[in-house]
Amino acid sequence: MRVLFLWHMHQPAYFVNENGRRVYYLPWVLQHALREYYEMPYILSKFDEVKVTFNLVPVLIEQLLDYAEGKAECKFTDLALKPADSLTEEEIKFILFHFFNVSEKTRIRPYPRYYYLLRKRGKPHEIESRWKYFTLQDLRDLKFYWLFSAISPLIIENHPVLKELGKKGQKYSDEDVKLLYQEMVPLIKKTVDLYRELHESKHIEISTTPYYHPILPVICNSKNAEISNPYTRKPDFTFSEPENAKKHVAKAVQFMAETMKVKVQGMWPAEGSVSMDTVDIYTEYGIKWIATDEEILFKSLRNLDREKIYKPYLVNGIKIFFRDRILSDKIGFEYTRQGEVEAALDLLERLRDLSKVEDRVVSIILDGENPWDNYPNGGLKFLETLYSLLNKCTRIKTATFSEVAEEGAEPLHYLHPGSWIRGDFTTWVGHEEKNRAWKYLAQVKSMLKGHLNPQAEEELMCAEGSDWFWWYGDDNFTLYFREFDELFRKHLKRALELANLQVPDFLEEPIKKEIQSITPSVLAVSYINPKIDGFVESYYEYLGAGEFDVSTFSTGQMVVKSYFLERIVYGFNDEKIFLMLRLQPGRSIERVELYFEGGSDIVIDLKQNSSNYEGVEFAYRKVLEIALPLGLCGNSKELKFYLIVRGEEVAERYPRVGSFKINKLQKDEIDQIW
Repeated sequence: MRVLFLWHMHQPAYFVNENGRRVYYLPWVLQHALREYYEMPYILSKFDEVKVTFNLVPVLIEQLLDYAEGKAECKFTDLALKPADSLTEEEIKFILFHFFNVSEKTRIRPYPRYYYLLRKRGKPHEIESRWKYFTLQDLRDLKFYWLFSAISPLIIENHPVLKELGKKGQKYSDEDVKLLYQEMVPLIKKTVDLYRELHESKHIEISTTPYYHPILPVICNSKNAEISNPYTRKPDFTFSEPENAKKHVAKAVQFMAETMKVKVQGMWPAEGSVSMDTVDIYTEYGIKWIATDEEILFKSLRNLDREKIYKPYLVNGIKIFFRDRILSDKIGFEYTRQGEVEAALDLLERLRDLSKVEDRVVSIILDGENPWDNYPNGGLKFLETLYSLLNKCTRIKTATFSEVAEEGAEPLHYLHPGSWIRGDFTTWVGHEEKNRAWKYLAQVKSMLKGHLNPQAEEELMCAEGSDWFWWYGDDNFTLYFREFDELFRKHLKRALELANLQVPDFLEEPIKKEIQSITPSVLAVSYINPKIDGFVESYYEYLGAGEFDVSTFSTGQMVVKSYFLERIVYGFNDEKIFLMLRLQPGRSIERVELYFEGGSDIVIDLKQNSSNYEGVEFAYRKVLEIALPLGLCGNSKELKFYLIVRGEEVAERYPRVGSFKINKLQKDEIDQIW
């Protein structure tokens, strides 16, 4: 049996070209450069018999080289290097907000001084009252650790200067911070070179993605979103730019050949997004294989047989692989809560079980930088253990996608349009904010027709990246939603400016709403009166109820599987609100806290079988059912609330940020609906 690993490495265009300079507005390329982007190929290099595919997005490599060559004008690094005694009040507050926005577990707690400074800072909303208590030495140490924590311990251990700086622990000078950054810059270049070296030695395959990581099927024809999911809110724009889609593919192929010295054979389409009309684009530019999610295959075949995913297919002359979502998500999400050695052993056992059927090809595809901050040891022990086990295994062999693409494949006559999230495009199209962003993009493209020059076209292609649309709407949240919104509109404005055209007023107004309110995926339409016994005894018990799908949420950089809950069902009668919480398989909970805006804070202790308010009914068996008097929920017709669920030494908030928003159902409204 062959196992094909693909680690997808990606960041969007955080820069805007301004007056001949490249100005960076967010620091995440630097923050990952000497961590995951270095660690992933370095760990693999120690295991001769293990092969993997690294999917490097061109705009990521471009940005890494900007930092490596000193071309990145970045506000974050500028402030890190600015002498502490010349920082303004505004700059100090900026540093106190932004320089702690890294993983507390893997990047702050390992350094006692950094962790002390975090506790001194307190919560972000406390900066206003606490910033003046930060001494110049505090600020120097904070700036040092923001940079130092972005370097892998594997690098520090083998680098005398960094190792010596780390031993100091505190009382860093401005010169120490500058020295640290000077040592980081050439290491970023060495990281890029490491991928080239491993590719040249045939230890890895390098694949890529259309240049700026666009959702290519939507760029080709926005109707693909409606075909993929007929329930997608129909946008009030039409987008059909197949020639522009080709430019992303052509530019990526050219960049990888010239900069990375790699003739790429394969591509992981951005977000695994595929459609029949994009297949021909890949083949036109010499791409031999692409890959996407298993759900696309199930929808294409109209068959849910999982055995079908364990082989390559041939679609219009190109090979296509379908990832095993279960195994990929195990690594990305579920193993983060286990011991790393235990997790690696579990994965190997699952692969051994699959290998009982000969000639299977198992594709495991996921983000290469994002999961590891959630692992107990940053993922290093997991990867080392997994690769070590595979290195010695004779029954399971790792291979690259191009090696298997040279072999035969089963014909596939139809490819359902969709992505690796829910098998559709609703993460990027459908919400009012997402659709407005697409409309702005379409309007600016129309304005630029006949006025495009290479610089303006580059900004326009930046704006076609998937990430901007990801953060619009209420399904994903990041602390940096304002910056992402601003960057998207800056790319559009800059494209117009570079074409000597006037920037319209609508591009000055933020698209993203300030407050997150999560609305139901299904609205309540009639009264319900469920029996509060912990069981859903029949379909009719919650007929007419509303629903929130909480099976996944965004951490800010990736989608994560909810630990406890799959869904929250809600409904009303004249006197009560009913909540039914359906758990993820195998989970157990001990306590639920409900916080109603303008209402009560309700605590339900399942171990003690008690609540802090009279009149609260609940039962927890197969599901958790709760009935609350409406008087506890506030006087407004519109209810806003969130939950905290506790158990198994884990606490999880629903929604992750903001509140659920529902309207109390009135008898006259029900009569109108029916």
